[in-house]
Amino acid sequence: MTAICVATMVCMNLWLSYMYSGKGAEQILNFGWDLKFNGGLYSGVDLRSFSFGDTKRGDTVELTCTIPSYVTEDSILMVRVHYYDVRVFIDDEEIFTADCDRYERGETLGNGFYTIHIGDSAGGKQLKMIFRAGEKNAFSSLESPEIWNADTFFQDYAALNIYYLALSFFFVVVGMAMIVMALAQEIRRTFSFADTVRFSSLALLAMAFGIWIFTGSNLSEIFTSDLIEKVEINYYSFYLLPIFFIGFHFETGRFKDPKGIRKARIRNSFYGLAWLFGVAFFCYVWYQHIFYNVGLRSFITVAHIYDVIVVAMLVIIRVYDLIKGVNVHMISAYATIMTGVAALVDLLRYNYYARLSPRGSAGFTMSALYFVMIVFVLSLFFDYMSDTVRGAREEERVGLISKLAYTDALTGLNNRQATEQYFDDIDASDEQYIVVEFDLNSLKAANDTYGHEEGDKYIQLFAETLKHIFEGKGYISRTGGDEFVYVMKPKAEGDRKWIEGKLRDLNAILSNKDTGHSGLKMSTAYGSYDSFDGDARNIRDGLRIADARMYEMKKKMKESR
Repeated sequence: MTAICVATMVCMNLWLSYMYSGKGAEQILNFGWDLKFNGGLYSGVDLRSFSFGDTKRGDTVELTCTIPSYVTEDSILMVRVHYYDVRVFIDDEEIFTADCDRYERGETLGNGFYTIHIGDSAGGKQLKMIFRAGEKNAFSSLESPEIWNADTFFQDYAALNIYYLALSFFFVVVGMAMIVMALAQEIRRTFSFADTVRFSSLALLAMAFGIWIFTGSNLSEIFTSDLIEKVEINYYSFYLLPIFFIGFHFETGRFKDPKGIRKARIRNSFYGLAWLFGVAFFCYVWYQHIFYNVGLRSFITVAHIYDVIVVAMLVIIRVYDLIKGVNVHMISAYATIMTGVAALVDLLRYNYYARLSPRGSAGFTMSALYFVMIVFVLSLFFDYMSDTVRGAREEERVGLISKLAYTDALTGLNNRQATEQYFDDIDASDEQYIVVEFDLNSLKAANDTYGHEEGDKYIQLFAETLKHIFEGKGYISRTGGDEFVYVMKPKAEGDRKWIEGKLRDLNAILSNKDTGHSGLKMSTAYGSYDSFDGDARNIRDGLRIADARMYEMKKKMKESR
């Protein structure tokens, strides 16, 4: 399934690159702007290099320029916004407004871009845009407007951002596939519950990362113009990433010795505290945003500090494990270290641009983290799959050994060791029971007259007859050469009558069995004990009573011959 996802991503990449290669904005309006800001007037401004310094909510920027004369009627204007409202005029006629009502109500504003049809014969006319900052430092990411061809805008924009589009879809689809696999493995009980939680955390991490790329790269605008909801999804997915990252790293039984188990518990305590803090922080952010309209971006500093602590903790632990040679999954350890280092580097870079760069966070682009995350998710996915195969084989091997240890090799019934354990379970449960002891007649004669191979067939025929007669109801075992035990836990009086009838008809059924020898007729002596009628201390005492009754029946059968 993962191979299909990768192939789909590559094919989509190649197809879009072929269809729309070289296409983008027809004109980027970088320079030639007249700019008014906080009472200051600037002429011939190049927006790529202009710095506003510290800004606060309510600061206003007015931009004016002349639209290029060759702009056609099929053109649209792309205006990027970064937590400020926008009003657009052509020759002083307002043609577009966005988020002004939200600004007036004191609500949070969006981040992304709007597309505006600038109408016929816009070339040569005056374009004016007015922005009001909805929060502190909103203008640190003021970007140049762009003119695009309206008919092919969405295809061209998707092609221009094909790598981000492919990466986001890749992570979301792979995460969804892993969620389905985790559910399937849980149903089949291939994983322990703890491992299923870890695998699900990895899947949710991949999905959240893909959604974060999709919304953070302004790709959601291809499908919707609701920038407010887009911003919420973007920040929520970012705030969830460390929670899922921690969830994957919980220790789940890889240590077997007491010292290792104690170490794992200590680590899980730290992981648990960090995880709980992340969940509490996410809930607090959600509550503040929904009920008090606090901007999600205002929590970003705390989120970054939390991210650094979490990532540094996990990287240090994995490096320590590798140095000490602790029994860890090598793939998981190296993938965590690579991803953690890349995340720390990008966190530092982001804060450098946001706090020190003249362009603010607009100058920041992700470096290696996207591609390291591909390695991280895929390597851990395949690591888990190989673990599943190894675990299934080990489970099969242990099951085979267990079956050999508790199964009678000749008849396939439970053996004496299994019966002893079953008796312990009966006594521990304090349930009512009926136990029957059987002794197969004529086994010695069969061995002496026809040989041990025929004697084995004689035993097997008797075992098959018992299984058929008792119809899988209850427990049957072979406890010795010609000794068999049957146990039933009656739930109603009808069960007792059912057993009485089966025992009464048993020898008549056995006498009609074809043993392969005319001189060998099958029969059995038996004795039973019902815990409801007796006072045996436990089932073994009950079996001794049944055994004594069986010998009485055997004695009478000999006397009647």
